[in-house]
Amino acid sequence: MNDNRYILVIADESPEMEIALEYACARSKKTSRKIIIATFIKPLDVLTTQGVTEIMKNEAREEAEKLLQKAASHVKESTGEIPALAIREGDTIIELKKLLEEEKNINVLVLAANSDPKNKDTNVIINSLVSQEITNIRVPVMIVPGNFSKDHIALIT
Repeated sequence: MNDNRYILVIADESPEMEIALEYACARSKKTSRKIIIATFIKPLDVLTTQGVTEIMKNEAREEAEKLLQKAASHVKESTGEIPALAIREGDTIIELKKLLEEEKNINVLVLAANSDPKNKDTNVIINSLVSQEITNIRVPVMIVPGNFSKDHIALIT
């Protein structure tokens, strides 16, 4: 990366990811910061042959790339800028911390909170960061409520 300052957004399959991305785009336009989108491929926990493992890894990587491309398209459309992209393999929190340490130009992490009280599964990153890791990362974590609309985001940024 260069001397730009970056806003980091995590690309995943959650509906909240779009809210985080929308907020990051709005902040990017106001602050002239660039956006980096990262996604994480979890390690395979399957006992199988090496050939099948490779196929599964390739499929996971292809899915991660599709997810990043979709998010990147949104950023390009919203800001006119092409975001930086990162795919990391391994435990999400460990790899997120490594990415933040390696990429010194990242100066804020934007996440969106689950807005469905019945669904407890989508806040794994937030739960881990605020309960265990908040003092182990070097950037502020901005948590956007997952029920924000585009209009509301535009109003507050």
